Amino acid sequence: MTSPAIAKPDIDNDYPHLTSGRSVLALAGVMWSSLQTLIPTISAAIVFFVSAMFLSPADFGLVGLASGLVMTVIAFTPVAFGEALIQRKELSKAHADSVFWLTVGFGAFCFLPLLIWSGPIANLMGDAAIAAILPVLALRIPLDLAAAVPNGMIARSMKFKLIALRTAVATLVSLIVCLVMLFAGYGYWALVGSQISGSLVACAMAFWVAKWRPGFSLRWQALRDLAHYGVFASGNRMLATVKLDHLVLGILAGPAILGLFFFAQRFYFMLTQLVGGALSSVTLALLSTLQDDAPKTAKAFGMASYLSAAVSMPMFCALAITAPTLLDLLLDDEWAGAAFAVQAFCIAGVLAGIGVVQAALIKAQNKANWWFWYQLVQQATSVLVIALTANLGLQVLMVALMAKSVLLWPVSVIMTAKLLKCSPWDYLVGFVTPLLATTAMALAMLATPILQPDQPPILQLTLQLTAGAVVYAPLILLLSRDRITDLRRHFAKKVPA
Repeated sequence: MTSPAIAKPDIDNDYPHLTSGRSVLALAGVMWSSLQTLIPTISAAIVFFVSAMFLSPADFGLVGLASGLVMTVIAFTPVAFGEALIQRKELSKAHADSVFWLTVGFGAFCFLPLLIWSGPIANLMGDAAIAAILPVLALRIPLDLAAAVPNGMIARSMKFKLIALRTAVATLVSLIVCLVMLFAGYGYWALVGSQISGSLVACAMAFWVAKWRPGFSLRWQALRDLAHYGVFASGNRMLATVKLDHLVLGILAGPAILGLFFFAQRFYFMLTQLVGGALSSVTLALLSTLQDDAPKTAKAFGMASYLSAAVSMPMFCALAITAPTLLDLLLDDEWAGAAFAVQAFCIAGVLAGIGVVQAALIKAQNKANWWFWYQLVQQATSVLVIALTANLGLQVLMVALMAKSVLLWPVSVIMTAKLLKCSPWDYLVGFVTPLLATTAMALAMLATPILQPDQPPILQLTLQLTAGAVVYAPLILLLSRDRITDLRRHFAKKVPA
């Protein structure tokens, strides 16, 4: 296989996009990114369930409240200007240097108030323990912002193996720190230590694997070049990161309800990351290099969308069916209230699995503002729904949240179809095959307890998952044979024997 070619650099394009070998790198990138997301997901699951054995829902709610504030602050910083470096066609050293010093400056500026005013903030939020937690968690702000540019440079060069290496090391350190602190009796401080150690190692690893060092080629024009994409990408990150739902629910319903909601949402995020983490950075980088080639963009987008749906639909359907049994086996009775919330988030999980590819297409076509306004409406209505239903119980709240998400989802379909220059129906037809296979899988899983009644919970869970896999795997392969053949032909041309 020949080395990937790049466009001939000039004075204004010090870091050009790849121009060949992109498909092969994208396929390898999906594999590496899958590993990159699998390792943190397994680690998070271990931390999650071990922590639940040591901590109460109120402990989770306390750390969730402080984390929500820190993440809200990060959300209002220009950290996503690092993503703008991936999308831009022509990128100079001045662009990278200017963004680095912008993000580092914001990181220091935002960290200091949380350090100085942690006491008054804790009083305002109604829990004195936050005064001690907040200054430590706030260290994530300068660390995450400092890593924005090297992370962007790695993704731009499509070196996804290095991203996976960075993530694996940071995750391992974070896991060890958390488990050691839990078994040593530090309580909720283990969750705090896990977050900080992970951010510190991830930042250090980003600089190491990127082999990029900041300089002082600062230009105001360089920031202006990136401003349109960077501002709206930062807005998108703000909406994805901000935890106003946690803050509102914690204030109105209390830490216990917030803890159950946080648990279910964390479960949902872990599984969503398995799909979104593997496809998000790869698809954005690939579609950015293809942004002027409509036929190749449509083909690459179609492949990514189909893969995303083929994974997310059965995964969240299986979780929705088995959630009560799974939580009953893993956790104490005090967590039983989270089962319905987990099932409800499975609806959002399917939409999110498809949405991550939609977002990559929209951003790659320099329409980050479209995705920003869509996410703004989603987040604003979520906060409104929580405010109106917080006192009606967690089940009512979750039904209202998921109904709202489903009703707004067609907006993203229309935006995507417009960029692809096709009708929304033509776009949605591509999901019929994984939907049919998932439906057959669901029927098999639901039929298992009827055909094999009165089984122990662990055996019932095993039988259901086995039945689902036995039905789904061969059926999706059979229904997808034309796509698989086309994909094999495509890569056979890219990698000659």
